[in-house]
Amino acid sequence: MKNRTFPFASCGLVCTPLSIALLCASAWSQNGAAQTPQRPAPPTGLSTTGTPSQGAGQTSQPAGQTGQPAAQTPAPPAVPPAPALPPHKTPPAAKTNDEFAAYNAAVSNPDLAAAEKAADDFAAKYAQSDLRGLLYSNIMRRYQQQNDSEKTLEMGRKVLTYEPNDPVALVMTATVLAERTREGDLDREERYDEALKYAQRALESTNSDLVVPANATAEQIDSAKKVLESMAHSAIGMVDLNRKNDAEAAQQFQQSINLSTPGQVEPLTYLRLALAQDHQKQYPEALISANKAVESSAANSPVAMLAKQEVDRLSKLTGTGAPPAPTNPTSTPH
Repeated sequence: MKNRTFPFASCGLVCTPLSIALLCASAWSQNGAAQTPQRPAPPTGLSTTGTPSQGAGQTSQPAGQTGQPAAQTPAPPAVPPAPALPPHKTPPAAKTNDEFAAYNAAVSNPDLAAAEKAADDFAAKYAQSDLRGLLYSNIMRRYQQQNDSEKTLEMGRKVLTYEPNDPVALVMTATVLAERTREGDLDREERYDEALKYAQRALESTNSDLVVPANATAEQIDSAKKVLESMAHSAIGMVDLNRKNDAEAAQQFQQSINLSTPGQVEPLTYLRLALAQDHQKQYPEALISANKAVESSAANSPVAMLAKQEVDRLSKLTGTGAPPAPTNPTSTPH
């Protein structure tokens, strides 16, 4: 192929139905407990109602039985130990009730610009709070839901100033940088380097720094980690594809697919894998990947139409054995 084509190189977040926001907000439970901070514990010696707790060594006896030996009851059967969970982190806690109230006020503000301003005010007022990264992570996800890539990137970088190993923020920023960097950007290579740095760090930190709630199961944790790792490999593959490292790109996209749940692979990942294989003149393999992109994408969607074009092109090539004809770059859908 004389001219490399990237008709779907930068579809961006708008073309990605699998949202990291969905992972963060709903993967664990319907009430979004995955990212909710703990209410501060009461002072030592007090119960949650403010009544002094029973001190060590004090015992109570039923009325009328003072001095009487307690009746012997059979010991309950031993409870088997709970299965060990994969490595993870627990949600951070507020240090005071005022801090907790300020966090809730910011995170629940329906006006996104006002919520961001409240997050900035919170970070300045509570400079030692463990909730700062969590708060910016919430704002980041809301901007991602609005498909505002620049604000998503800005908030992701803020999260990483407080939580440099947060795998969700690392994957989010890597994805935006890989998806939204253009050929003519003056800082193109720097953005790609940053994307690779974040994606590779995400692959290292996902196994240890993913924040999960107390009620998460081992299966849920493993599933969430695979989603993040899959997206990290996809971001690396995107950078390799744009840098014309087609063999490496194909390996990264294949790893992304292997980590995905069967039937839930991103159509765009199949399509990008087809392109990387196409560039290496692996036409039969590329045709298989392009067909999978067609099969898994919504009818008449931008990805579906581009995948059909690739299928038609590869079908002709594999059917005639003729060398590939030069093609012109197709405009990128947004």
